[in-house]
Amino acid sequence: MPKVTEEHLEARRQQILSAAFACFSREGFHQTTMKDICNEAGLSPGAVYRYFDSKEEIIEASCGECQQPLALIQSAKEQGGTLEVLDQLTDFAFGMFDAPDTQAAVRVNVQLWGEALRNPRVRQAIAANINSLKEALTKIIRNAQKQGEVNPDLDPDGVARVLVSMWHGMVLQRSLEPEADIPAYVAALKAFYSGTFWQKGSGHVTGDGQQLTSGPSSIENQS
Repeated sequence: MPKVTEEHLEARRQQILSAAFACFSREGFHQTTMKDICNEAGLSPGAVYRYFDSKEEIIEASCGECQQPLALIQSAKEQGGTLEVLDQLTDFAFGMFDAPDTQAAVRVNVQLWGEALRNPRVRQAIAANINSLKEALTKIIRNAQKQGEVNPDLDPDGVARVLVSMWHGMVLQRSLEPEADIPAYVAALKAFYSGTFWQKGSGHVTGDGQQLTSGPSSIENQS
């Protein structure tokens, strides 16, 4: 009898997850049955149960399928200044909305957030992913502060949370409004973090009475 390779086992596991993903996107977690997943995958119940003991286990495994890879952040950190790094991360993250199966991923992602409220293991997996993203972005912001690129009075953790929230916010909006204008959203996001949101010379000031101008160095003392 031929030996089953690790590649074959992983391919079959992904086949089941992809089928479950399609079912979850159409019907939701709790309306989908294991029979639905078997039919979608074109596999027998025995074949599916060889990889997953229950639908709950498949839902938990779906957490890893919906999250952003951290490798890109590590790669981006090694290239250019902070503004270039943020632009690269933004273009990649929001460029994913162009993928053909994006709407299905968006729908499942939002359902996972709801599932996290009742399933401690899903909550733990999602929280761990968010924390990893936040910590990676915090390091970028903290390094930018040391280089004099970002306001040193800002809390790096707070900035990182805002950046993560920008992504999650569009995921939620896109789940409800599939035609949401991603390029316009990206342009606005870049304007916020690059300092070009305010019209140059508009007279807007910070709480400390400092003048805001456009550009990456957006705060200067009033003369």
